[in-house]
Order: sequence, then structure tokens, then C-alpha cells
Amino acid sequence: MQEKKYIGMLGGGQLGLMFVQSAQKMGEKVLVLDPDKDCPAGKIADKFINADYLDSNALEKIVENCEICTTEFENIPYKTLEKLEEKINVYPNSKALKISQNRILEKIFLKKLKIPTTNYFEINSPENLKPLEEIKDWPYILKTSTFGYDGKGQAIINNYDELLRYYKILGSENFVLEKKVDLKMEVSQVACCYEKDIILLPISENTHINNILHKSKVPASIKDNESKKIEEITICIAKNLNYKGILCVEFFISQMDDILVNEIAPRTHNSGHYSIEGCHESQFDHQVKICKNMRPVKSSLKYSSVMVNLLGELWEGKDINFDDLKKDEIFLHLYNKKIPKQGRKMGHFTVINDSVDIANQIADEVYAKLKNE
Repeated sequence: MQEKKYIGMLGGGQLGLMFVQSAQKMGEKVLVLDPDKDCPAGKIADKFINADYLDSNALEKIVENCEICTTEFENIPYKTLEKLEEKINVYPNSKALKISQNRILEKIFLKKLKIPTTNYFEINSPENLKPLEEIKDWPYILKTSTFGYDGKGQAIINNYDELLRYYKILGSENFVLEKKVDLKMEVSQVACCYEKDIILLPISENTHINNILHKSKVPASIKDNESKKIEEITICIAKNLNYKGILCVEFFISQMDDILVNEIAPRTHNSGHYSIEGCHESQFDHQVKICKNMRPVKSSLKYSSVMVNLLGELWEGKDINFDDLKKDEIFLHLYNKKIPKQGRKMGHFTVINDSVDIANQIADEVYAKLKNE
């Protein structure tokens, strides 16, 4: 019988890349499956399979080479996980992925648990649109129920006519129409779910530009009772999904201090990248340890941290000089992507400092200089 010496990874993007880096640092080998032959993780993986996620031959190779398989991307077909689960361990499980990759199923799941979300309507056919003409409290946000991330597949809707127009433009059959929250803050909680323990990373305070995460600041400027409620909700979600792996729950905090779940991400998360330098154990280290059934270690914060995304538009018309990032408190991560595109995540940098305010000031100054060079 062939020795199964690899951890399987479905998805070869930057989250897969950072997982492979953590695994190799810990002496583990990783097999990556991705349809993109130029994917970042595939370039450094110990074994790379360039194939579709539903390719039966590729899945059989994973079974032959791996005792365990994990993911870095929520839009992998849950049927891929179902097929692999017949023969090997898969974290997260297919049920959790099925729920969290579909906004309608996710909302139903949260509603059953009595976890607060913003008000919403399901749209599963054109017939569901007519009753929405009665809505008086616009604006809402129209979101496709699947395949949406980084602002893709969604639009702000200010009236019924716009709803009809964007229903056609977004080109899907199933949507959720969510009441737009009067936001005070967006935060996220990464949970590292082991067999018996759930390790929570420090909560990050997030700033978005054009629906794409721009900056994560840790610690978040929230009250202790808010932190406690966010942690309780996250643990409740993880336990009811029977979750094993890395899970991120994104939250809205309204101007009225309501804490609402926005979305569940069944994977490592952009807002958790600060943990690579800022915590004793990063989210990627935890993902490796969960796969290998290793003992969990609490991910306490070593330094206040601010993480800033570097998107493709920074490269437009110029070469970037990263000399300002060659400092002890600044850590640059580039994702080995060839072509910079508008909105494409090309890398990030993290600033650490004893003071979160000073880290934030340094991060803003560095980013402004990169943007204006």
C-alpha cells in the first residue's frame, strides 16, 4: 500500500500558499489541487495536481496520497468533499461547507439557532420580486446566494426599480435581499476548531473599500461585553456545524450597538493574516495542527497588529518600491501572482507594535506612500 505522506489542500490561492508555508515549516508535506496551473500554492506545494475539483481521477490521487484533506476556498463544490469523505477525513465537513457557501442556507441555519442577522428576504424566482415592491425602508443589499466574495455578486439597492434592474444584471436565480445596516464597525472572529477544543484568535476590526477588506486592526476597539457575545456566537456556530478546521465569522456592529452575523467563512480568512506575526500561533499553523491531530496552543496576541491588503491597482502604471517595508516592525507577504488586476489581492503587509494606534499610523503612512509612488 502506498504511503500517505501528504496533507491534501483543495484550492491553490494565497490562503493555500500560506497554509503550505506553515505546513512545510512544521515538517509536513502538502498536495494541492487547483484548476489554475499558475496558482500560488501550486508553485511551492510538495505535489501539485492541476485539475477540476470534480475530476474523479484527481480526487482518487488525493485519496491515494492523503489521510486528510482541507480547503482554502468556500466555493469548492461540496460534492467534492462528500466524495472524499467516503474514504478519508475532510476538514471542514461537506455539510458545513454546503451551508456556509450558500447565503440562503446560512441564514436559515442562523435563524434556527436564534442568532441575530440583518432583516432579509429570500428570492428564488421572479415571482418572489412582486411582494418586495412594498418595502419602505430602503436601502437593501442584493446578494447572489452562492459564489460571492470580495463584493462580487452583490449591489446596493435603493428602490424597487433598482432591484428589478440588478436582479437581471447579476444573472442568478437565487438571492438574498438584506437590509443595509447602519454600521458602526465590522469585526471578525477566527475560530480554530480542534477535535475537542476551540481556540479563538483575537477579534479583528476591519475596514473595507469597495466591499474588499482593506485593513484589519487588532485588538479591536470594542467593549468586553461585545467581545464576549461575539465569542459565544462563534462557538455556538462552530459546535452546531460539528466543525473541525478553521472558521471565520464576520460580524456587523450597528450604530445602536446591535451585534449581527454577516457571513460565515469556512476557511482561514484575510482578516486573520495578522496572526502570522501578531500571535503565538497563526491561523495557518492551527490549520496544520488540526489536520495532524496535534495539541492545540492558545493563540494569544504577542503584539498589537495592523494588516493592510495590497490590491492589483497599486501596480497600475508603475513598479512598486517596497524599501519602506524593510523595517523590523513591518512584514511583507507577496502572493506570487503574475498579473495584477483591479481588486485582485496581490499581497499584504502587517505592522506590529506595542501600541495599536502607532501600528495603525505606520500602516496608513506606508500604504499612502505605496499608493502615490
